[in-house]
Amino acid sequence: AKPRIADPLLDDAAPDEVSVEMQGPGYTPLRPRRMSLMTHTLARAAKTGTAFPSFANVPDFPITTFFFMDEAPNDADLIETLKKVMSFDRLRCMVMGEKTFEWEVVADMEQKLASHVTRAQVSSELELRAKMDALILEPLDASRPLWDVTVVTLAPGATWTDSPGGPGRKPPMVCVRLSHTIGDGISLVNVLNEACVSEDGSPVRTVNFQRRPNPKVWDWSTLSPVNILTQIANLIWYILKCVYSVLRALVTPFGPHDSKTAFCDTKTKVVYSGKRTLVTCPSFKLADIREVKTQMGCTVNDVVCACLAGALHKYQVHRGDPAADRRPLVRAAVPYAFPRKNPAELTNSWTFVSLPFFLGPMDIKDRLAKTKRRCDDMKRSPEAHVIAGINTVAGKLLGAKFQSQTIYDFMSRHSMVFTNVPGPTAPVVLFGQKVKDFLFGMGNLVNQVSVISYNGVMTLSLVVDPDAVPDAHIIGKFFQEELDNLCAKLL
Repeated sequence: AKPRIADPLLDDAAPDEVSVEMQGPGYTPLRPRRMSLMTHTLARAAKTGTAFPSFANVPDFPITTFFFMDEAPNDADLIETLKKVMSFDRLRCMVMGEKTFEWEVVADMEQKLASHVTRAQVSSELELRAKMDALILEPLDASRPLWDVTVVTLAPGATWTDSPGGPGRKPPMVCVRLSHTIGDGISLVNVLNEACVSEDGSPVRTVNFQRRPNPKVWDWSTLSPVNILTQIANLIWYILKCVYSVLRALVTPFGPHDSKTAFCDTKTKVVYSGKRTLVTCPSFKLADIREVKTQMGCTVNDVVCACLAGALHKYQVHRGDPAADRRPLVRAAVPYAFPRKNPAELTNSWTFVSLPFFLGPMDIKDRLAKTKRRCDDMKRSPEAHVIAGINTVAGKLLGAKFQSQTIYDFMSRHSMVFTNVPGPTAPVVLFGQKVKDFLFGMGNLVNQVSVISYNGVMTLSLVVDPDAVPDAHIIGKFFQEELDNLCAKLL
């Protein structure tokens, strides 16, 4: 008899007839599971140590989140919460293989949860910053499921002095690290929602950054002799957009590098310097961004990107950058998440798209208007789908070496990777303790800029080379100035 399906491993490429059965405390697959191309690419990075060519010296950085709490969780609460999220199969799986990779469930995973948890103490804010940087940079152990938890507390007699760009929060802190192989940012929010509860015990609510609905290319319900020419024109325009998207996708990895600025000195051959530090900026009110969004008819992401562009321009001026008087080419590689059949699945349903940031002397309203137009064009064009399609074909036909070189060529031409992740809208309880605040950080070949929301505020963090981008914390101050200026002009 066919065993019952019990939460099968979640991956688009897995054949429907594969099922799993309960054997003791954990789930064991009847045979290893195949991976989709994106997950396979990330699994290769986890197993070999990098997604990039070897000359770039880029390790496989984990996705790292730091949760600050009133008290450190005890072992029982930690294990209880970890058992809860083992409902996600990928958290109890190892990546197996050498050239081709598959998921394989660890049958006795519940007995091994404690081995994924470590505890550490720090005696000062500088020690905490050093510990956080080390957690961002240290690769995960690929010989077991790709996640771990570190509980950091203050040592007896510790002294504390906040420094610019520091976390601005004291331990206890719980750091959760996961491999990107497990899922993309939107998917991992589902893990957070499963692990947490609201203070009153109700399910967790997160900010919903929905995209505007795309207009129909061909609307059969409105066809008539009067508007049929308009429909045909729309179809022709969409076809031209598809052609443009193909050309853009093919040219970007081989086109010009971003302009040299005080924020990023893009070179012909970008390599990882071995230095990265997490820089945390003061939080800002989500309500202010929503007010601007309502007044301008744009999205939260539009406002954040416009204010960040203004902040980077002010950082150029602060550093005496001669390019500040011009409008330099500054772009971000932005993860674009595709709609998913089951929002609760862990999957890697995304690709990178190239988003220009409008720097240079400019009124903040004009900057926001330009940003909105570009973001609208990106969301309404087939560019992301074209890029994903080309990557799929290239990955299957040309192999891993070509794929890693293409990833490098694309990424190295950008000044940063920019992510915006929605978090819980109200305080939550994790590992049995109330979360006061949390931060996100991840290393990359180029600068990483992240925005995450929690309990009505948004926090901007940067992971940069401290020698190449000194005083990066001041970008947060400039961001707040741009947001205040925007609010003053509109509200």
